[in-house]
Amino acid sequence: MADVVFSDYFANNLKQYYRTYHINRQVIRLPLLLGLGDIAQADLFETRRTLLKIRSAHEAGSTIDRWDQAIHDGVSELDEAIGKRETLRIWWTDLPDESCGFAWLCDYLKDQLVSATFVHVPLIFKNYPFEFQLSHFEDASLFDFVYHDCLKTEQLLSRNICLTYSYLWRDLRRDNTPLRIMINGYLMSQPINFYDRFLLPHVTSTHFNRIASVIEKTIEEGPLGVPGWWYRHRIDYLISNRVLWFEASSGRIKLRQT
Repeated sequence: MADVVFSDYFANNLKQYYRTYHINRQVIRLPLLLGLGDIAQADLFETRRTLLKIRSAHEAGSTIDRWDQAIHDGVSELDEAIGKRETLRIWWTDLPDESCGFAWLCDYLKDQLVSATFVHVPLIFKNYPFEFQLSHFEDASLFDFVYHDCLKTEQLLSRNICLTYSYLWRDLRRDNTPLRIMINGYLMSQPINFYDRFLLPHVTSTHFNRIASVIEKTIEEGPLGVPGWWYRHRIDYLISNRVLWFEASSGRIKLRQT
């Protein structure tokens, strides 16, 4: 059996869980980031490479080759598992990248002779009288898997479910608006400036703000699952289009007055 995940961090957490409990299972990671960027091209790797250039430009320690290789390795491992008729267990949440990843994978598997299940992990874990919300899949720890028994939500990936999400993926590809978001349990396409509305309220026109501080506040108060490097990319765009004023000497920004 093999587990399929769409988060590099979650893959590491899952591997840790299996090592702790001496479980021999393969973990296939597919960090596709399908909630962002172009998805219309038939060549999955080419569509991701453009996005990886953006990521590598704004994320410390990130390189195009590293993530490109991770995607190639993941798809190769997936193909090998399918070829061996291994049972797949797919982990995903309602975060855009993982929801899109699940839809993509259903489309990828729709004509394959493979047995699969899926675990739709909730974004909120309840521990009465408290609630713990996942902002990213990497927030899930070994404790969460054991205490909250995530596997109790495991379901068979039936032919009907697989086709439903396959059709969803095809609709998203056909539309190919740059962003995919989750609203009330539904994946929807949005224009490339959609997340700017959560970024700009943290920038003032009266004084300069540290870019890192603006991004931190936006991530803290904005939609779940949006990486900091995407907001940094949008800040560069807004600077180049004279929406934001950039003070090079301090690396700070403020809104231009209209």
